[in-house]
Amino acid sequence: MGKKHKPRPDDRARVVDASDVGGKVKKKKANGATMKASRRKGGGASANGDGRPYDPSRTLSKPAPPPPAYTPRVPTGAYITPEHDEYDACVARSYVGFVVDPPDILPDELHADVAAAFKTMAKRGLFTRDVLAAGKTVSPTFVSRTLVGERGMTYHYQKLRIFALPWSDEDTPEGSPLRVVRRLNDAMKRRSRALLTRHRDARVPGDVTGSCEFNVTLINLMEPERKESVALKDEGQFGMGKASVSWHSDSSLQDTSTVAVYHQTSGGIDGDDTSWHVALKCLDGVTPALRVPLRSHSAYYIMRDFNLHHHHAVLNGDTRRFSSTHRVAVTAKDTFDYVRGRCERALAVLPSLKWRAGRWPKGTKPPRDASSTQLSDAVRVLGETHREVEFQWIRMFWLQGTRHAAQHDGYWTRRIEELTQAWDVMELGLRFAMDACARAADGKAKAEPRAFEMLRYLLETIAELREEHDARTQSGAYAQVPDDCKPVDLPGFDDSSPLPRNLRPVLNTLERHRRRALDR
Repeated sequence: MGKKHKPRPDDRARVVDASDVGGKVKKKKANGATMKASRRKGGGASANGDGRPYDPSRTLSKPAPPPPAYTPRVPTGAYITPEHDEYDACVARSYVGFVVDPPDILPDELHADVAAAFKTMAKRGLFTRDVLAAGKTVSPTFVSRTLVGERGMTYHYQKLRIFALPWSDEDTPEGSPLRVVRRLNDAMKRRSRALLTRHRDARVPGDVTGSCEFNVTLINLMEPERKESVALKDEGQFGMGKASVSWHSDSSLQDTSTVAVYHQTSGGIDGDDTSWHVALKCLDGVTPALRVPLRSHSAYYIMRDFNLHHHHAVLNGDTRRFSSTHRVAVTAKDTFDYVRGRCERALAVLPSLKWRAGRWPKGTKPPRDASSTQLSDAVRVLGETHREVEFQWIRMFWLQGTRHAAQHDGYWTRRIEELTQAWDVMELGLRFAMDACARAADGKAKAEPRAFEMLRYLLETIAELREEHDARTQSGAYAQVPDDCKPVDLPGFDDSSPLPRNLRPVLNTLERHRRRALDR
């Protein structure tokens, strides 16, 4: 077991209990007094104080107003740090919901296990650079990343879906570093619950805590030697220096949920490294920004609706850094169970499309819903799901290369294969829809103008998305990543495919069918 963590002066300045400050400027106390007081009030599962019990189901019915702006009594410049006399008052008024924990909040054994787990994950090549798209700009991240979480979870940001390595017992062997990540996640949940029950926010109802039931963590690896090959951008607004992660607010999160960030550098548990900083700014344009140093194995939390009214950035340091950002990611459209359910509902309309295409076996009864289902409705259900599966799941998985597939061999490769098989059948369903339109053009079936319009819209959208995807994969950004991280063009097509990859000729044929059908 390592040495017990000792509070340091810089820790004391960074742990703030907003209920104790009340907006007044206080003189800093020596020997970590503020830190100790905050720990007594915020730590432990039973530290409810005057707060309400933690209830993750309680969220805001409508957005709360932003926190009040803070105007320093003495000019401070563009930003302030924990050493500034007005730091605590500024945080208590305008950055309520931001808390920093020193390393000794979590046990040494967990710190050591997490450090070993991160090191093992890096050796296994689990960290890769994401290639993101913002408008027409495609660029790789400065940091390398991996996502770990509940089985079937994904996280979607800047036009990229990343797939979680599952930390569950059934998906990981004994001794897996992913199980250690789950232990860290459990510890961050317990700590977040304690903080939420103690740290009140006058802007929101007392029973609203938001959720800290973290279902994923995005783990970043930042290596200082990469500064030699990648030009980091300046933070840009306040003169804080180079940023490895620029100003942003986290997306794809459950409303009012907590984000917890665990920070570890090569400086070690008892090292003096505080070269890495988190920067925060209010969106009011008045309150000074914050530049907060982070010791190795410290953690910080942004709670309730903090993410709605503030942006944050990571300022680059001089040492190797891992950060684990624990989130309550949305599950409405970002899980395998969700997309599998979509596929099941879409494939249920296939018999009706087959019957309308004239492909139903002769002498057998038509499908039960053949006469009641509008062709346009069946085309819409099938086509929208086909589009989502191809561009939000299959192509997103293979966009990240063969190394990504190898990393996810097991849970996700089987699921992507399952989705690809469903997509193949949906391709056949679109072929049936084309054949149904051809029968209407030949006078063998009733012409349905809405069906023609719906099919044309869906095929045009798919064609445009394929062209957009091709342009993205040909970006020069992929020259900056290893060959096994370059995109793979899947799902594939061959001469036996129901429809070709290039849908422009198919759209021309559909237009001819439409004109003939409507001229009758």
